[in-house]
Amino acid sequence: DGGVLAAAIQAEDYTAGGIVALFTCGADGSLTPQGTVPVGVQPDMVTFTPDGKHILTADEGEPRLGYGDPNAVDPKGSVTVIDAATLTARTVDFTAFDSAEARQTLAAEGIVLKKETAPSVDLEPEYIACDNHTAYITCQEANAIAVLDIAKGEFTGVYSVGFEDYSKVPIDLGNDDKTYAPHTYENLKGIRMPDAVSLYQVNGTTYLITANEGDSRAWPVGLET
Repeated sequence: DGGVLAAAIQAEDYTAGGIVALFTCGADGSLTPQGTVPVGVQPDMVTFTPDGKHILTADEGEPRLGYGDPNAVDPKGSVTVIDAATLTARTVDFTAFDSAEARQTLAAEGIVLKKETAPSVDLEPEYIACDNHTAYITCQEANAIAVLDIAKGEFTGVYSVGFEDYSKVPIDLGNDDKTYAPHTYENLKGIRMPDAVSLYQVNGTTYLITANEGDSRAWPVGLET
């Protein structure tokens, strides 16, 4: 149909940048290669802005060998913005949040961060929802959503999605009895950890819908509080 397919492809070396491969879609189901564009480390998903002018990748940058291996590398997470017309790209990371003051602010606002690790390393983009101007990026392990100004190629903020209060919301924490028997628990909160995200707009207001995985970090890690 003349549309464009974008595929995010990670490098064999988990510390190296990936690519986005672009194809023109034929009416008969054929794909004609347009080219490839370098992006950040471990592109996890790829999406287009609604107007088709930009392609964005969530470059997760996970420490695939874990935190305990002395040879492990935790690459920087990032978002890559590709101009669909020129196939030029800009990769934006979170270095702007690495100062001690910025880090303290993030932790105070409920962003879950690994101790003694720079936010630019610890923030790992998972999924993107966007309009033509702004992208909203889930950072699952940090329990956060980062906001990116697409035209400027700058993050304007990182925001916690909050915690579930299980003193008010009943939950069944055990499976031993094979039945669903929810209870409330004092002084217990659950971390939402958003994975996929979508958006819609009503009367000029943008709303985000997140699939909250409630996952754990894959490796034991001390957390900033």
